[in-house]
Amino acid sequence: MISQRSAAALGLVGGTALLLSGCGSPQGGGASSEPVTGGELVVASLPAVIDPHATTSRSNWMVAASVCEGLFANAADTSIQDGLVDSYEYDADAGVYTLRLREGVPFHEGGQLTAADVVASLDRYADSDPGELFNSLVEEIVETDDLTVTITTVNPTGAIPALLSTPDTGAYVMSAASLEAAGDDELSSLDCTGPYSLDEFTVDRQATASRFDDYAPRDEDPDGAAGAKTAHADTLRFIPFNESNTLNQLRTAEVNVAPQFLGVDQLDVYEADPSLQAVLSEDSEFSIMQFNLRSELMGDVLMRRAVLNALDFAEIETQYLGGTDYFTEDSSFFPPGSPWYSDAGSEAYTDRSAEEAERLLDEAGYDGTPVRVLYRPSNDNYGPIVQQQLEAVGLNVDLQAMDAATFGSTRTEEDTWEVFLGGGAAYSDPLTVVFLNDDFPGWWATEEKAELMAAVTEGEDTESRKPAWDELQELIWDDVPFIRFGHEPRLAVTSADVGGFEATQGTVRGFYNIWIDQ
Repeated sequence: MISQRSAAALGLVGGTALLLSGCGSPQGGGASSEPVTGGELVVASLPAVIDPHATTSRSNWMVAASVCEGLFANAADTSIQDGLVDSYEYDADAGVYTLRLREGVPFHEGGQLTAADVVASLDRYADSDPGELFNSLVEEIVETDDLTVTITTVNPTGAIPALLSTPDTGAYVMSAASLEAAGDDELSSLDCTGPYSLDEFTVDRQATASRFDDYAPRDEDPDGAAGAKTAHADTLRFIPFNESNTLNQLRTAEVNVAPQFLGVDQLDVYEADPSLQAVLSEDSEFSIMQFNLRSELMGDVLMRRAVLNALDFAEIETQYLGGTDYFTEDSSFFPPGSPWYSDAGSEAYTDRSAEEAERLLDEAGYDGTPVRVLYRPSNDNYGPIVQQQLEAVGLNVDLQAMDAATFGSTRTEEDTWEVFLGGGAAYSDPLTVVFLNDDFPGWWATEEKAELMAAVTEGEDTESRKPAWDELQELIWDDVPFIRFGHEPRLAVTSADVGGFEATQGTVRGFYNIWIDQ
């Protein structure tokens, strides 16, 4: 088993048909509207580990997203398209997928993609923390011939393409030779099929990648991680994000892209600055409050419902975003337009009041025991507002500020907290949502949830799986294992010399189809 090394980035359910909007010019306000070849693209985001199978933190997959590919790929709206798969068939009665691979796809270190590489990659992925659900659904992965792989599932499920779609999942394909050489060790290099090849990765310092001249693109138009990919820049360089200095680096083009730039409240300032470009992806992120169901306090559903009733989401988002212009107060875990959109359980979300919170606390027999709330000030600056709202209804809140590393380790210790604050970006399918895993910190594992998760897994397509998701969302708002505040935007900022940078959903993206106007 490849152990999980980091879980600093959180995620919940996002959408598959979301509104994407550019502020400024996503084609490059000071850049050519036509692609330009050459130069070095510097990205202010560096993963803690390079191996996408070694961590469930999607932000750590950013380098892999530029140098590797999966069997399926997420478009900009997170919908699922073919990637290294040329075509596939699904026999729902037998629970068998037959995947036919693209021919003539070269690896960075030599050789071409074969079914043996896919089997080795999927076996390794299934034996990792990110591939845990995939592993539980799959009975057998077999190389049928050089370019054909069959996947037999334990029970029929239409969810396999979603679970193998990158960059929403870490199911990247690498050469069998490189995986055999690594054995059980974490990968320090990536032998993949993407438009860039990894040259160097130094923890906490940088990762560099250069154009792969033999790359074999798909024929379709570019669309997020799907379609054709072009390495316009000669090289990519990933460096750590420095919150205090990145804005100045962008203005002077020392850094070209800050893909997860904080500070939506300063959007007007960025738009007015000719040295910057702001690209906003609406309804693509969320904030959440996660309960520890193994704690004595929050193991009581009355306490969790009391907390829900105490929250004023608009006030929280005003603190976080500087206003509510781009915040959608909605109970659905998927935004409008998504095939997964649902209003199930909406009454619990909309019919909240401080009076009801106080009544529920009284019914629960709350005695003033401190509620330990973990948060990261650099990520969730609204922690003090949450504290004020909870204390206003009578809760005794012990708000504990932590750095990302301490936060990540502390939340795995069930005796040290009652609540943590977090957030994340869009997912393409309910089954890729880490918060729904039984073992995710919070430990929501009930018989009713298990039955509904099994039902969401079944079905040949989204339409047949959707009724079970409606029931599961209603259960979430009834049992309240966590609280999703609503839909938030995500802001990326680039230097003015960057062209082709388009808004996409999800936490992670590759940096192909982007150019620098030198």
